[in-house]
Amino acid sequence: MFPPRYTLIHHIRPCFRGYAKKVKAAKGVAAVTKSKELPVETDTNKLVNFCCVNYKIGENPIPLRPDSEYPQWLWSLRTDRRPPPLNELDRNTYYFWRRVRRENVKHWKHLAALDGWPRKDHHSVEDHPTRFYGDWAIIANDWFHSQSVKCIK
Repeated sequence: MFPPRYTLIHHIRPCFRGYAKKVKAAKGVAAVTKSKELPVETDTNKLVNFCCVNYKIGENPIPLRPDSEYPQWLWSLRTDRRPPPLNELDRNTYYFWRRVRRENVKHWKHLAALDGWPRKDHHSVEDHPTRFYGDWAIIANDWFHSQSVKCIK
């Protein structure tokens, strides 16, 4: 009746989803939230010479120092949001192999999509020949089983 990989539980399983009650709309016009306008620093001298971050009220802004006074590693930090290319990564790291695996999966999924593999008609419980050959597959299957019965006798 059912193919062996498809159990009876899939047909008997009831739906246990409960639906929430609809919320009634409040009477009158809903309050519109106003966006706050934050102050923007426009003084060019202050923007160039000082670190414009939050500082305590009453204190002077933090002055910027020359580049030579900052640690050297600060200038080698990656500021690009894109991940680094694979040829820049160390092959002995977990991150490198995770990226390789992810790229490989993306590649295979792309090829499968080109072939039409992830279509919805491929997710049925029927076997492959029945899906694609229909009645011809049934006729061929019956003939094959009749031939195998003759061989056994």
